[in-house]
Amino acid sequence: MKKILILSVTAGNGHNACARGMKRELERSGEVEVKIIDLLKSYSSKLNAWVADGGYNIAVGKLPKLYNAFYSHYRKAKPYKRYSCPSQSTILTTVDGLYREIASFQPDVIYSTHFYGAIALTDLKLVYDLPCKTIVSNLDYVNSPFWEAGIGVDYFIIPSEDFIDECIEEGYRREQLIPLGLPVDERTLEVKDKAEVRKELGLEEDVFTAMVMFGGGHWSGAQKIFKDLVKALNGRKAQIILINGKNEKNYKRVQKMKFEDGIKVLNVGFTDNVPLYLSAADVVLNKFGGTSVTEMINKSVPMLITENLVGQEKCNLEYLKEKGVVLSFKNGKELKEQILRLMDEPALLKEMSEKTLPFRKKTTSDLAQFILSQPKADYGSFAVSPEDLRVKAAVGKALKEADKRERKKAKESLRQ
Repeated sequence: MKKILILSVTAGNGHNACARGMKRELERSGEVEVKIIDLLKSYSSKLNAWVADGGYNIAVGKLPKLYNAFYSHYRKAKPYKRYSCPSQSTILTTVDGLYREIASFQPDVIYSTHFYGAIALTDLKLVYDLPCKTIVSNLDYVNSPFWEAGIGVDYFIIPSEDFIDECIEEGYRREQLIPLGLPVDERTLEVKDKAEVRKELGLEEDVFTAMVMFGGGHWSGAQKIFKDLVKALNGRKAQIILINGKNEKNYKRVQKMKFEDGIKVLNVGFTDNVPLYLSAADVVLNKFGGTSVTEMINKSVPMLITENLVGQEKCNLEYLKEKGVVLSFKNGKELKEQILRLMDEPALLKEMSEKTLPFRKKTTSDLAQFILSQPKADYGSFAVSPEDLRVKAAVGKALKEADKRERKKAKESLRQ
């Protein structure tokens, strides 16, 4: 029986959702023992764990301009600074616990859904010869800051071939890069008759239907977008599916609202079956995190996205606008122009839907098979009782030495 250790980080919902999805798929695929660890909650301080999730949510929800400034700054950071980038101080607090977990559980493969896992494994491998294979997934359509610090893993699962050159510039080798896509719920790949799904949901079968998803409730602009959409559709017959997620306050607020004749709103609270509602939609308005984007792509649903986004979501939007699967808007006026355009131009909707086809992939099942195809690890010469080892001190020293080497190489390269 193979053992798989999955590393995740609670920073929004996507990383944990992918971790759980991969665990389910791996356990379906064969005799395997799978363990999920939240890297920061398990091995670091409560403060670091809070910053990754609560601090992130405050930053993107309340301080987006400040978040974007930091994001832009660190995206421009030189790859040779990988061993002294700001994430390293956080990761260093996890290496003792992670090393002991590896020595105790003895996984054949370690898979991570967050770049923190990639960095932690890269740092440990500066000192220790880990017997297991190490694999990480990028869950956005961009290489966000600090991915350059994770170059020591065995395999990096990237969204598509488009990102190979960028990864190589950041220090990855071509043989590490596997363009399998983003692992999301593969129910989104199921093709369902739109009219039948609408009938099942109590909607009219032949009426234009827009879907709005509020995500985890940290998207400060969602309420305004919903109201702008309702206003834009005034005078037109249309249906809106509103997914509130865990935002109970907004669900109750919408329940009390009255809408103009011709507009029907299906107000949905938390659901674990987003793919069903996506099957009923002609267009989706949503945040633009990589996992939710991929779910929409898998359903071949055109997207209409606000440009008021943060960091990685802005980059996701730029990339997919170039691919022709997304339209965007800056304000309520542009939202109205774009939604009416989509209503009046069914050929455009069809074209956008067809352009999603090259991106639709069975990533979760393919990645599970790739993970299970890795050889069993031999822990015969690995220290299985590391209580006396000063892992953090050893890794900290190795990081300083590696940083000196990288900076020296960068200087020599400039002289040439």
